[in-house]
Amino acid sequence: MQTKMQSNIIDISLDNFQAVILEGSNTQPVMVTFWAPSHEESVALVATLEKLAQEFAGQFVLAKINCEVDQAIAMQFGVQALPTTAMFVNGQPCDGFAGNQEEGEIRAILQKHLPDEAELLLQQAQGQLELQTFEAAITTIKQVLALKPELAKAQIMLAKAHIELGHIAEAQALTEAIKLIDQDDLYHHVIAQIELAKAAADTPEIRALEAQIAANPSPLLSFELAIQYSQVNRLEEALELLYQVLHQDMNSLDGKVKQAFMDMLTTHSSDPAASAYRRKLYSLLY
Repeated sequence: MQTKMQSNIIDISLDNFQAVILEGSNTQPVMVTFWAPSHEESVALVATLEKLAQEFAGQFVLAKINCEVDQAIAMQFGVQALPTTAMFVNGQPCDGFAGNQEEGEIRAILQKHLPDEAELLLQQAQGQLELQTFEAAITTIKQVLALKPELAKAQIMLAKAHIELGHIAEAQALTEAIKLIDQDDLYHHVIAQIELAKAAADTPEIRALEAQIAANPSPLLSFELAIQYSQVNRLEEALELLYQVLHQDMNSLDGKVKQAFMDMLTTHSSDPAASAYRRKLYSLLY
């Protein structure tokens, strides 16, 4: 018997009731209805519930238990009359009703437990992170934060997406705003990623070039350090070094500085730093 939810309308048996109801309700609400095909009131209720399940596909699971087939499950849940319906969230019943109900009354129960727009967008963003479509995830999470600016989970997920794209400064700024009460496992994972990225971005070659520039700055040293910065995702620092050289001489190093600057802007076109320095370059050109 199949134990994974392939649809949001599922017939429950002894083989799958734990996976669908008890475990499945940890990720989305599950409305469980105990019914029987020979019971007229049950059949009418199931028709209404199936209609709503189709309408709200992806937002909750309708789990149907045919008590003519699986009486043991009904006994386990203490069901005494048909139809009986219960809403499960996080593995526990939290709402429900006995007998048939009008569609409007069932909708009211559903609305109390279904995810709102921000939560649905956050679920979409989680899927995008898993698919490693990080730019799409950033766009979706920003929509979430437009609806709920203080939602810590969204801020942490946004930091995670920025790290994956090498935007370490943006990620760190986001994590610094997270309150202690919201510092969950994902937060600590993101912090660890930031620290690793920062450590990897401070190589002996970079430190040596920084010391040489401090002692005797030159366009060539700035160019070489900018390339090193770019390779370890320190894009803003790389662009700033090249910009300062271009501000003095647009054709510095026979145009290599300008070419490197343009290559970085193109390669990192989605990075906020690239957008800012593209505007700075235009100001120099025009």
